[in-house]
Amino acid sequence: MAEGVFRPRRELPIYCNPIALFVAVWILMLVCLSFHVSYVIYPQFGTPILICVVSIGSLLLGYFASSAILDPDTSNNAAVAYGLDVTRLWHLNLLFCALASALIGFNWFTSGPPPLIGDPASYLIYGKLKQILFPLLACIAVNATLDPSRLRRAFFVTFGFVWLALYVTRGMMLATFLQMFFLFSLRSNMSRKKQYSMFLGALAIGIAGMTVIGNLRTAHDVFIGFLQIRNEYSDWPMAFLWPVAYISIPFSNLCWVVSHGASHGPTLSFLYPLLPSFMAPSDPFTDVYSGLNMIDNASTYLQAYALNFGYLGIYFVNLLIGLGFGWLVRRAFPRHILILTIFLTATTQVFFSDNFLLLSTGVQVFLQFWVQQKCLLWDKRVCFGANSLDTGR
Repeated sequence: MAEGVFRPRRELPIYCNPIALFVAVWILMLVCLSFHVSYVIYPQFGTPILICVVSIGSLLLGYFASSAILDPDTSNNAAVAYGLDVTRLWHLNLLFCALASALIGFNWFTSGPPPLIGDPASYLIYGKLKQILFPLLACIAVNATLDPSRLRRAFFVTFGFVWLALYVTRGMMLATFLQMFFLFSLRSNMSRKKQYSMFLGALAIGIAGMTVIGNLRTAHDVFIGFLQIRNEYSDWPMAFLWPVAYISIPFSNLCWVVSHGASHGPTLSFLYPLLPSFMAPSDPFTDVYSGLNMIDNASTYLQAYALNFGYLGIYFVNLLIGLGFGWLVRRAFPRHILILTIFLTATTQVFFSDNFLLLSTGVQVFLQFWVQQKCLLWDKRVCFGANSLDTGR
Protein backbone atom coordinates (compact mmCIF):
# COMPACT_ATOMS: atom_id res chain seq x y z
CA MET A 1 0.00 0.00 0.00
CA ALA A 2 1.40 3.39 -1.02
CA GLU A 3 0.21 6.47 0.83
CA GLY A 4 0.25 10.13 -0.06
CA VAL A 5 -1.54 13.45 0.04
CA PHE A 6 -3.08 15.48 -2.76
CA ARG A 7 -2.43 19.17 -2.30
CA PRO A 8 -5.31 21.71 -2.33
CA ARG A 9 -6.93 22.43 -5.66
CA ARG A 10 -6.11 26.12 -5.43
CA GLU A 11 -2.40 25.22 -5.54
CA LEU A 12 -2.63 23.36 -8.85
CA PRO A 13 -1.00 24.91 -11.95
CA ILE A 14 -3.42 26.90 -14.07
CA TYR A 15 -3.25 24.47 -17.01
CA CYS A 16 -4.96 21.88 -14.79
CA ASN A 17 -8.06 24.09 -14.73
CA PRO A 18 -10.35 23.05 -17.63
CA ILE A 19 -11.75 26.57 -18.05
CA ALA A 20 -8.31 28.18 -18.39
CA LEU A 21 -7.21 25.35 -20.69
CA PHE A 22 -10.28 25.75 -22.91
CA VAL A 23 -9.74 29.51 -23.29
CA ALA A 24 -6.03 28.99 -24.00
CA VAL A 25 -6.78 26.49 -26.78
CA TRP A 26 -9.25 28.89 -28.40
CA ILE A 27 -6.66 31.68 -28.32
CA LEU A 28 -4.15 29.27 -29.89
CA MET A 29 -6.68 28.44 -32.62
CA LEU A 30 -7.10 32.13 -33.46
CA VAL A 31 -3.32 32.71 -33.50
CA CYS A 32 -2.66 29.72 -35.77
CA LEU A 33 -5.47 30.75 -38.11
CA SER A 34 -3.89 34.20 -38.47
CA PHE A 35 -0.81 32.68 -40.19
CA HIS A 36 -2.93 31.54 -43.17
CA VAL A 37 -0.51 28.70 -43.92
CA SER A 38 -2.85 27.18 -46.53
CA TYR A 39 -4.39 28.71 -49.63
CA VAL A 40 -7.84 27.58 -48.49
CA ILE A 41 -7.72 29.06 -44.98
CA TYR A 42 -10.86 31.08 -44.24
CA PRO A 43 -9.89 34.62 -45.32
CA GLN A 44 -11.92 36.79 -42.93
CA PHE A 45 -11.63 37.14 -39.17
CA GLY A 46 -15.17 38.17 -38.21
CA THR A 47 -16.64 34.64 -38.23
CA PRO A 48 -13.75 33.07 -36.27
CA ILE A 49 -14.04 35.77 -33.58
CA LEU A 50 -17.82 35.35 -33.37
CA ILE A 51 -17.58 31.55 -33.03
CA CYS A 52 -14.91 32.00 -30.34
CA VAL A 53 -16.99 34.52 -28.37
CA VAL A 54 -20.14 32.37 -28.53
CA SER A 55 -18.18 29.25 -27.48
CA ILE A 56 -16.36 30.81 -24.53
CA GLY A 57 -19.39 32.82 -23.42
CA SER A 58 -21.79 29.87 -23.38
CA LEU A 59 -19.20 27.64 -21.71
CA LEU A 60 -18.70 30.18 -18.91
CA LEU A 61 -22.48 30.48 -18.51
CA GLY A 62 -22.74 26.70 -18.09
CA TYR A 63 -19.78 26.62 -15.72
CA PHE A 64 -21.14 29.31 -13.40
CA ALA A 65 -24.61 27.71 -13.46
CA SER A 66 -23.10 24.34 -12.50
CA SER A 67 -20.95 25.93 -9.80
CA ALA A 68 -23.99 27.64 -8.31
CA ILE A 69 -25.88 24.33 -8.10
CA LEU A 70 -23.06 22.23 -6.65
CA ASP A 71 -22.27 22.72 -2.98
CA PRO A 72 -18.73 23.89 -2.29
CA ASP A 73 -16.37 21.22 -0.99
CA THR A 74 -13.29 21.40 1.23
CA SER A 75 -10.71 20.18 -1.28
CA ASN A 76 -10.07 23.74 -2.42
CA ASN A 77 -8.54 24.65 0.94
CA ALA A 78 -7.14 21.40 2.25
CA ALA A 79 -4.90 18.57 1.25
CA VAL A 80 -6.53 15.14 1.06
CA ALA A 81 -4.83 11.94 2.22
CA TYR A 82 -5.13 8.81 0.09
CA GLY A 83 -3.92 5.25 -0.15
CA LEU A 84 -3.07 3.34 -3.31
CA ASP A 85 -3.48 -0.43 -3.46
CA VAL A 86 -0.41 -1.08 -5.59
CA THR A 87 -0.92 -4.82 -5.89
CA ARG A 88 -4.44 -4.42 -7.19
CA LEU A 89 -3.26 -1.69 -9.55
CA TRP A 90 -0.67 -3.81 -11.33
CA HIS A 91 -2.99 -6.81 -11.33
CA LEU A 92 -5.56 -4.71 -13.20
CA ASN A 93 -2.86 -3.52 -15.58
CA LEU A 94 -1.90 -7.13 -16.26
CA LEU A 95 -5.56 -7.88 -17.00
CA PHE A 96 -5.69 -4.92 -19.41
CA CYS A 97 -2.49 -6.17 -21.07
CA ALA A 98 -4.04 -9.62 -21.54
CA LEU A 99 -7.20 -8.13 -23.09
CA ALA A 100 -5.17 -5.86 -25.34
CA SER A 101 -2.92 -8.75 -26.40
CA ALA A 102 -5.97 -10.81 -27.35
CA LEU A 103 -7.29 -7.98 -29.56
CA ILE A 104 -3.83 -7.40 -31.08
CA GLY A 105 -3.51 -11.11 -31.83
CA PHE A 106 -6.95 -11.21 -33.41
CA ASN A 107 -6.13 -8.28 -35.69
CA TRP A 108 -2.75 -9.76 -36.62
CA PHE A 109 -4.36 -13.09 -37.50
CA THR A 110 -7.19 -11.57 -39.54
CA SER A 111 -5.46 -8.51 -41.11
CA GLY A 112 -1.73 -9.20 -40.99
CA PRO A 113 0.93 -7.28 -39.04
CA PRO A 114 0.11 -3.80 -37.69
CA PRO A 115 0.64 -0.82 -40.02
CA LEU A 116 4.12 0.24 -38.87
CA ILE A 117 5.42 -3.26 -39.62
CA GLY A 118 3.17 -3.91 -42.62
CA ASP A 119 1.66 -1.07 -44.68
CA PRO A 120 1.80 2.34 -42.87
CA ALA A 121 -0.78 3.76 -45.27
CA SER A 122 -3.38 1.29 -43.92
CA TYR A 123 -3.48 2.80 -40.41
CA LEU A 124 -7.02 4.16 -40.85
CA ILE A 125 -8.59 0.89 -42.01
CA TYR A 126 -6.38 -1.71 -40.32
CA GLY A 127 -7.85 -3.96 -37.63
CA LYS A 128 -11.07 -4.15 -35.66
CA LEU A 129 -12.26 -3.23 -32.16
CA LYS A 130 -9.79 -0.34 -32.00
CA GLN A 131 -12.35 1.68 -30.01
CA ILE A 132 -11.67 -0.81 -27.19
CA LEU A 133 -8.00 -1.59 -27.88
CA PHE A 134 -6.73 2.00 -27.88
CA PRO A 135 -8.40 2.96 -24.57
CA LEU A 136 -6.97 -0.21 -23.00
CA LEU A 137 -3.46 0.69 -24.15
CA ALA A 138 -3.88 4.26 -22.93
CA CYS A 139 -5.08 3.11 -19.50
CA ILE A 140 -2.14 0.71 -19.18
CA ALA A 141 0.41 3.47 -19.80
CA VAL A 142 -1.36 6.14 -17.72
CA ASN A 143 -2.01 3.93 -14.71
CA ALA A 144 1.57 2.68 -14.73
CA THR A 145 2.69 6.16 -13.70
CA LEU A 146 0.98 5.58 -10.33
CA ASP A 147 3.03 2.43 -9.68
CA PRO A 148 6.03 3.03 -7.35
CA SER A 149 7.95 0.15 -8.97
CA ARG A 150 10.23 1.50 -11.71
CA LEU A 151 10.43 -1.91 -13.37
CA ARG A 152 6.66 -2.35 -13.63
CA ARG A 153 6.26 1.27 -14.63
CA ALA A 154 8.75 0.90 -17.48
CA PHE A 155 7.17 -2.36 -18.67
CA PHE A 156 3.58 -1.11 -18.75
CA VAL A 157 4.39 2.29 -20.27
CA THR A 158 6.53 0.62 -22.94
CA PHE A 159 3.80 -1.95 -23.67
CA GLY A 160 1.17 0.76 -24.16
CA PHE A 161 3.22 3.11 -26.31
CA VAL A 162 4.90 0.45 -28.46
CA TRP A 163 1.57 -0.96 -29.60
CA LEU A 164 0.04 2.48 -30.11
CA ALA A 165 3.08 3.32 -32.25
CA LEU A 166 2.81 0.07 -34.22
CA TYR A 167 -0.79 1.01 -35.02
CA VAL A 168 0.47 4.45 -36.14
CA THR A 169 -2.12 6.16 -33.94
CA ARG A 170 -0.62 9.58 -33.46
CA GLY A 171 -3.74 11.08 -31.87
CA MET A 172 -4.04 8.41 -29.19
CA MET A 173 -0.31 8.49 -28.48
CA LEU A 174 -0.51 12.24 -27.94
CA ALA A 175 -3.64 11.85 -25.78
CA THR A 176 -1.96 9.17 -23.65
CA PHE A 177 1.14 11.30 -23.19
CA LEU A 178 -1.01 14.28 -22.17
CA GLN A 179 -2.97 12.19 -19.67
CA MET A 180 0.28 11.02 -18.10
CA PHE A 181 1.50 14.61 -17.93
CA PHE A 182 -1.73 15.91 -16.36
CA LEU A 183 -1.74 13.05 -13.85
CA PHE A 184 1.82 13.88 -12.83
CA SER A 185 0.95 17.59 -12.50
CA LEU A 186 -2.11 16.84 -10.36
CA ARG A 187 -0.05 14.67 -8.00
CA SER A 188 3.25 16.53 -7.92
CA ASN A 189 4.40 18.85 -5.13
CA MET A 190 6.97 20.54 -7.32
CA SER A 191 7.11 24.32 -7.28
CA ARG A 192 4.96 26.06 -9.87
CA LYS A 193 8.07 27.33 -11.65
CA LYS A 194 9.29 23.77 -12.17
CA GLN A 195 5.84 22.61 -13.23
CA TYR A 196 5.51 25.32 -15.85
CA SER A 197 8.99 24.45 -17.10
CA MET A 198 7.83 20.83 -17.37
CA PHE A 199 4.73 22.03 -19.21
CA LEU A 200 6.88 23.76 -21.82
CA GLY A 201 9.02 20.63 -22.07
CA ALA A 202 5.93 18.44 -22.49
CA LEU A 203 4.66 20.80 -25.20
CA ALA A 204 7.97 20.53 -27.03
CA ILE A 205 7.88 16.72 -26.76
CA GLY A 206 4.31 16.66 -28.05
CA ILE A 207 5.18 18.81 -31.07
CA ALA A 208 8.26 16.70 -31.76
CA GLY A 209 6.22 13.50 -31.54
CA MET A 210 3.54 14.90 -33.85
CA THR A 211 6.23 15.92 -36.33
CA VAL A 212 8.17 12.66 -36.31
CA ILE A 213 5.12 10.41 -36.64
CA GLY A 214 3.57 12.77 -39.17
CA ASN A 215 6.71 12.64 -41.30
CA LEU A 216 6.69 8.84 -41.12
CA ARG A 217 3.06 8.70 -42.24
CA THR A 218 3.12 11.47 -44.83
CA ALA A 219 5.95 12.51 -47.16
CA HIS A 220 6.84 16.23 -47.21
CA ASP A 221 5.64 16.83 -50.78
CA VAL A 222 2.36 15.00 -50.10
CA PHE A 223 1.82 17.11 -46.97
CA ILE A 224 2.46 20.36 -48.86
CA GLY A 225 0.22 19.36 -51.75
CA PHE A 226 -2.68 17.85 -49.81
CA LEU A 227 -2.96 20.72 -47.31
CA GLN A 228 -2.29 23.30 -50.05
CA ILE A 229 0.43 24.99 -48.04
CA ARG A 230 1.33 28.45 -49.35
CA ASN A 231 4.61 28.77 -51.23
CA GLU A 232 6.06 31.17 -48.68
CA TYR A 233 5.64 28.51 -45.97
CA SER A 234 6.62 25.40 -47.94
CA ASP A 235 10.26 25.54 -46.79
CA TRP A 236 9.48 26.27 -43.14
CA PRO A 237 10.37 23.58 -40.55
CA MET A 238 7.85 20.77 -40.30
CA ALA A 239 7.87 21.25 -36.51
CA PHE A 240 6.10 24.55 -37.26
CA LEU A 241 3.92 23.46 -40.16
CA TRP A 242 2.47 20.30 -38.58
CA PRO A 243 1.01 21.92 -35.42
CA VAL A 244 -0.03 25.20 -37.07
CA ALA A 245 -1.69 23.41 -39.98
CA TYR A 246 -3.39 20.84 -37.77
CA ILE A 247 -4.75 23.55 -35.47
CA SER A 248 -5.72 26.19 -38.03
CA ILE A 249 -7.15 24.08 -40.87
CA PRO A 250 -9.90 22.37 -38.80
CA PHE A 251 -10.86 25.79 -37.42
CA SER A 252 -10.89 27.17 -40.97
CA ASN A 253 -13.09 24.27 -42.04
CA LEU A 254 -15.51 25.09 -39.24
CA CYS A 255 -15.66 28.71 -40.37
CA TRP A 256 -16.50 27.63 -43.94
CA VAL A 257 -19.22 25.34 -42.55
CA VAL A 258 -20.74 28.06 -40.35
CA SER A 259 -20.63 30.80 -42.99
CA HIS A 260 -21.78 28.75 -46.02
CA GLY A 261 -23.00 25.32 -45.03
CA ALA A 262 -24.42 25.45 -41.51
CA SER A 263 -27.75 24.14 -40.28
CA HIS A 264 -28.52 21.47 -42.86
CA GLY A 265 -30.14 19.28 -40.21
CA PRO A 266 -31.26 18.48 -37.76
CA THR A 267 -30.06 14.88 -37.70
CA LEU A 268 -28.61 12.59 -35.03
CA SER A 269 -25.18 12.59 -36.67
CA PHE A 270 -23.62 14.20 -33.59
CA LEU A 271 -24.33 10.91 -31.76
CA TYR A 272 -22.64 8.69 -34.38
CA PRO A 273 -19.20 8.82 -32.64
CA LEU A 274 -20.78 6.98 -29.69
CA LEU A 275 -21.54 3.96 -31.87
CA PRO A 276 -19.14 1.12 -32.71
CA SER A 277 -17.53 1.84 -36.07
CA PHE A 278 -19.31 -1.06 -37.78
CA MET A 279 -22.70 0.34 -36.67
CA ALA A 280 -22.15 4.02 -37.47
CA PRO A 281 -24.29 5.28 -40.41
CA SER A 282 -22.70 7.21 -43.24
CA ASP A 283 -22.19 10.95 -42.77
CA PRO A 284 -25.35 12.73 -43.96
CA PHE A 285 -23.39 15.91 -44.78
CA THR A 286 -20.88 14.49 -47.28
CA ASP A 287 -22.35 16.56 -50.11
CA VAL A 288 -22.01 19.73 -48.04
CA TYR A 289 -18.25 19.31 -47.61
CA SER A 290 -17.62 18.99 -51.34
CA GLY A 291 -19.03 22.46 -51.94
CA LEU A 292 -16.76 24.20 -49.42
CA ASN A 293 -13.04 24.99 -49.24
CA MET A 294 -12.43 22.25 -46.71
CA ILE A 295 -9.49 19.88 -46.25
CA ASP A 296 -9.68 16.47 -44.63
CA ASN A 297 -13.14 17.09 -43.15
CA ALA A 298 -11.86 17.90 -39.62
CA SER A 299 -13.75 20.91 -38.27
CA THR A 300 -12.99 21.04 -34.52
CA TYR A 301 -15.30 19.62 -31.88
CA LEU A 302 -18.17 21.79 -33.16
CA GLN A 303 -18.62 20.42 -36.69
CA ALA A 304 -21.62 18.13 -36.17
CA TYR A 305 -23.44 20.63 -33.94
CA ALA A 306 -22.92 23.51 -36.39
CA LEU A 307 -24.11 21.43 -39.35
CA ASN A 308 -27.21 20.27 -37.50
CA PHE A 309 -28.21 23.39 -35.58
CA GLY A 310 -26.02 26.31 -36.71
CA TYR A 311 -25.03 28.82 -34.03
CA LEU A 312 -27.69 27.38 -31.73
CA GLY A 313 -25.78 24.08 -31.75
CA ILE A 314 -22.50 25.86 -31.00
CA TYR A 315 -24.16 27.64 -28.09
CA PHE A 316 -25.82 24.61 -26.52
CA VAL A 317 -22.90 22.16 -26.79
CA ASN A 318 -20.56 24.64 -25.12
CA LEU A 319 -23.19 25.28 -22.46
CA LEU A 320 -23.28 21.53 -21.72
CA ILE A 321 -19.49 21.31 -21.65
CA GLY A 322 -19.47 24.23 -19.22
CA LEU A 323 -21.90 22.39 -16.95
CA GLY A 324 -19.55 19.40 -17.05
CA PHE A 325 -16.54 21.59 -16.32
CA GLY A 326 -18.33 22.87 -13.23
CA TRP A 327 -18.49 19.29 -11.96
CA LEU A 328 -14.85 18.68 -12.92
CA VAL A 329 -13.66 21.71 -10.95
CA ARG A 330 -15.93 21.12 -7.96
CA ARG A 331 -15.94 17.35 -7.67
CA ALA A 332 -13.37 15.58 -9.85
CA PHE A 333 -10.24 16.47 -7.92
CA PRO A 334 -8.91 14.44 -6.26
CA ARG A 335 -11.37 11.54 -5.94
CA HIS A 336 -11.95 11.25 -9.69
CA ILE A 337 -8.46 12.25 -10.72
CA LEU A 338 -8.17 9.69 -13.54
CA ILE A 339 -11.45 10.90 -15.05
CA LEU A 340 -10.23 14.49 -14.76
CA THR A 341 -7.07 13.72 -16.77
CA ILE A 342 -9.20 12.26 -19.59
CA PHE A 343 -11.32 15.39 -19.91
CA LEU A 344 -8.38 17.78 -19.52
CA THR A 345 -6.79 15.93 -22.44
CA ALA A 346 -10.01 16.08 -24.48
CA THR A 347 -10.05 19.84 -23.85
CA THR A 348 -6.57 20.23 -25.33
CA GLN A 349 -7.83 18.56 -28.53
CA VAL A 350 -10.98 20.61 -29.17
CA PHE A 351 -9.14 22.26 -32.07
CA PHE A 352 -9.39 19.00 -34.05
CA SER A 353 -12.31 16.80 -33.01
CA ASP A 354 -14.98 16.13 -30.41
CA ASN A 355 -13.38 13.71 -27.98
CA PHE A 356 -16.00 14.39 -25.32
CA LEU A 357 -18.73 12.49 -27.16
CA LEU A 358 -16.67 9.53 -28.37
CA LEU A 359 -17.04 5.80 -27.77
CA SER A 360 -13.34 5.31 -27.02
CA THR A 361 -13.51 8.12 -24.44
CA GLY A 362 -16.52 6.44 -22.85
CA VAL A 363 -14.66 3.13 -22.70
CA GLN A 364 -11.67 4.79 -21.06
CA VAL A 365 -13.86 6.64 -18.55
CA PHE A 366 -15.49 3.32 -17.62
CA LEU A 367 -12.12 1.57 -17.20
CA GLN A 368 -10.59 4.39 -15.17
CA PHE A 369 -13.66 4.71 -12.95
CA TRP A 370 -13.25 1.00 -12.19
CA VAL A 371 -9.54 1.45 -11.44
CA GLN A 372 -10.30 4.35 -9.09
CA GLN A 373 -12.90 2.34 -7.22
CA LYS A 374 -10.58 -0.63 -6.84
CA CYS A 375 -7.22 1.00 -6.18
CA LEU A 376 -7.66 4.43 -4.55
CA LEU A 377 -8.58 4.55 -0.87
CA TRP A 378 -9.44 7.79 0.87
CA ASP A 379 -8.59 8.79 4.42
CA LYS A 380 -11.53 10.43 6.16
CA ARG A 381 -9.13 12.79 7.88
CA VAL A 382 -8.23 15.97 6.03
CA CYS A 383 -4.55 16.88 6.28
CA PHE A 384 -3.16 20.40 6.10
CA GLY A 385 0.29 21.25 4.81
CA ALA A 386 1.29 17.63 4.19
CA ASN A 387 3.66 16.56 1.43
CA SER A 388 2.62 14.02 -1.17
CA LEU A 389 4.43 10.70 -1.36
CA ASP A 390 5.63 9.14 -4.62
CA THR A 391 4.55 12.14 -6.63
CA GLY A 392 7.67 13.74 -7.93
CA ARG A 393 10.12 10.88 -8.01
